[in-house]
Amino acid sequence: MPCMSRRRGRIFAKEPRSAQGNQLSAATMHSASLRGPIVKSPLPETLCLSCGLCCDGTLFRDVELQPGDDTAKLRAHGLPIPFAAPRGSRFSQPCAALCADLKCRVYADRPARCQQFECAVFKAVASGAVELPAALKTIRQTRQMADKVRGLLRDLGDVRENVALAKRFKHVKRKFDAGELPAGLNAETAYDCFAELSLAVHELDLRLRAKFYPIGD
Repeated sequence: MPCMSRRRGRIFAKEPRSAQGNQLSAATMHSASLRGPIVKSPLPETLCLSCGLCCDGTLFRDVELQPGDDTAKLRAHGLPIPFAAPRGSRFSQPCAALCADLKCRVYADRPARCQQFECAVFKAVASGAVELPAALKTIRQTRQMADKVRGLLRDLGDVRENVALAKRFKHVKRKFDAGELPAGLNAETAYDCFAELSLAVHELDLRLRAKFYPIGD
């Protein structure tokens, strides 16, 4: 996607935080952590396998391991967990266990954080507050917003698809703050593109806060 912004103002999204005020650790599971009997329907397969935002580096930066998580099994599945992982260790997002079809390769052994997490969209559909078609539309639109951010990051030289969006944006922002412009772009185009990226990140952040981050958890 070419950079065609006509804006120059910089709008930076705030880092998402939990209800307790701590930076959110990721839940790695594409199914927004199902809690068994809460939903007696094919909702997870219908909703979560159309989403993946809690695993692909859009919603979260990392997953905090909990006592009882089987790190050996997770490591065997390819997750980047050190052998001497101290208490409170995290592994980064996007999750290495997320498949192209948005299924989770470690679902049976997924970390506790992944088992416990349910996004606000999932909860709203499970409770009947939101109809499934409306939730799927929200997911589709949000994925498109995240893809726009990824495209703009690539335009500005950040092609690290294995890094969470928030971290990639901070990296690009630091470079612009230091006056380091991407190779191959003149200053006007680079700043226009960065302004467009900043606005896209801000809009995505507002959408995630309004529709996906659980309220009151």
